[in-house]
Amino acid sequence: MSAWFAGPKGENAEWFAELLAQVTWDYYFWRRNYFPEDGVVVGAADRRQQDEFRDRFEDRLNELLGRLKADCPFHSPRYAGHMIAEQTLPSIAGYFAAMLYNPNNVAYESAPVTLQLELEAAAMISTMLGHGEGAWSHLTSGGTMANFEALWIARSVQYLPFIIDEIRSRRGEPATGAGLGASPRQTLAEFARLYRDHTISQDLLASPYNVAEYGVAAVESRVGSRGVILVPETHHYCFSKAMDLLGLGRAQLVRVRVDTDFRMDVADLDAKLDALEAKGQHALMVVAVVGATEEGAVDPVDKIIALRASREAAGKRSFWLHADAAYGGYLRTVILPERIGLGEPWADVEVNGQAMRLPLQLPEHGACDALECLGECDSITVDPHKLGYVPYPAGVVSFRTRAVKPLARQQAPYLEEHAARVQDDETSNQIGVFTLEGSKPGAAAAAVWLSHQVIALDARGHGALVQQTIRNACELHALLETYGDEEIRAVPLCAPGSNIVCYALRPRRESSLSEINLLNKALYERFSMASANRSVYEQRFFVSRTTLEPSRYATETVSDFLERLGVTPSEYEREGVFMLRSVLMNPWYGAAKQRGRYVLSDLVAELHVAARAATS
Repeated sequence: MSAWFAGPKGENAEWFAELLAQVTWDYYFWRRNYFPEDGVVVGAADRRQQDEFRDRFEDRLNELLGRLKADCPFHSPRYAGHMIAEQTLPSIAGYFAAMLYNPNNVAYESAPVTLQLELEAAAMISTMLGHGEGAWSHLTSGGTMANFEALWIARSVQYLPFIIDEIRSRRGEPATGAGLGASPRQTLAEFARLYRDHTISQDLLASPYNVAEYGVAAVESRVGSRGVILVPETHHYCFSKAMDLLGLGRAQLVRVRVDTDFRMDVADLDAKLDALEAKGQHALMVVAVVGATEEGAVDPVDKIIALRASREAAGKRSFWLHADAAYGGYLRTVILPERIGLGEPWADVEVNGQAMRLPLQLPEHGACDALECLGECDSITVDPHKLGYVPYPAGVVSFRTRAVKPLARQQAPYLEEHAARVQDDETSNQIGVFTLEGSKPGAAAAAVWLSHQVIALDARGHGALVQQTIRNACELHALLETYGDEEIRAVPLCAPGSNIVCYALRPRRESSLSEINLLNKALYERFSMASANRSVYEQRFFVSRTTLEPSRYATETVSDFLERLGVTPSEYEREGVFMLRSVLMNPWYGAAKQRGRYVLSDLVAELHVAARAATS
């Protein structure tokens, strides 16, 4: 694994810098050899006149390089803030190489090489997620856009049974009568059957039930029901943005309770689905979060799938199941081709110079059960630029079937001729006419493709790294619970669901929630770049922050944490809880321990020192 990254001190820099020089010269030799008979355009005399520009360019470049030194040291194990760490060397080389060519992956005409790389890279990721050969996947700028696209498609599929019956009627076939809440899988299978057995024009999709043509309000009025999206309390805020942008309305976002480990409560989901049907509403989508951005929790996808099957068997409405695995999709590499487990349930650490063996609370069974069933979801979002360790921007959306493509088609004559038949869309290798985004860097596709070609998306490759990050989070959680002094103690929110730990420090003396929040805000100021006047070199360690808000998390959801924190429900409902958050993505904690450097122990000790100083 040490060869995959540059190293916290740039240990692999010399070799990699030479490699990048080769990439640069390879590109410029390509330019020289393209129709060499054309001759030079910028002659020697021209080049001799460039000194003034070159001097100005070099000066400003040096200024830029100097300013960049004030950026966060994402490469260092001292950084445990946001969802970013080292990037793999293959991904950097791939991005750098393709960036020189500057392809636009909107169409083959502008990216004949990297568009194919995108399809191949997305297929590798789709396979990792559990989707089969019939899947449709592509890159996006990130998880937000991928989630938008999944909801965009699910919205159209909800009303597709009405369009299908119109097509069947024109073909002299009996109507299915499926209507609202039909199984998405059966709906898309029937749609695919129709356009494979018959020549169907794109014009037939211009039905009064086509929400893309006539809008949400018109179609909902026609069917006499409003659509809602069900999300766990841990959902990402991008779903609120999506409800706004798609004209569905934020009020139609229904929150489902989570348990004390911040995993969706499936019984509450079942009850809320029943309540929706009783009110005459319908579910456009149910979102399962795989790797919550605050807590790292993995929703019980296996149980949600079982619930959907049982509701269908009971004659109740089905639903589109989307997995927002933007952060946690790569966790699935720890079970491919089979579960490798998370290692021994203990860790050897050193606290205040004393060697200790701490028990670890490993999130083994529930999370792995969920990950094994991930491929049963109708759509999945994942971010290679998070746990894939590749540069921004790189997200992926994967649909279980490519039958969704005709529903997404946009007309762009300069990209591709108008498809007269729906049949042609499924087999098209174009991307831009089927996506929300237009222009996007082919360099991102090259980065993802090269990294995943070199580092396998299974337990022998990427999974080994992911396994270690989970263990590191569990080690930090154990240290927080164990480390203490007479003045300060740490209270973790819950055991890690993956590799994120949320916690609050509080004085041991009786304290109000206001005092506890003020302490943790002070610690956040001390352990982050929140202040514009602070130098990165003043920061020995980095953490991030999050807030438990009563408008998002029900009091019952966080009651166990509140009790351990020593505050009352009324205080929480009045103020919310400000917490610290550590994302343990960095690949170097284990290597540092082997050299006698216990970074996580040092982080916890430093937090306590700062907390004592803030309360004295």
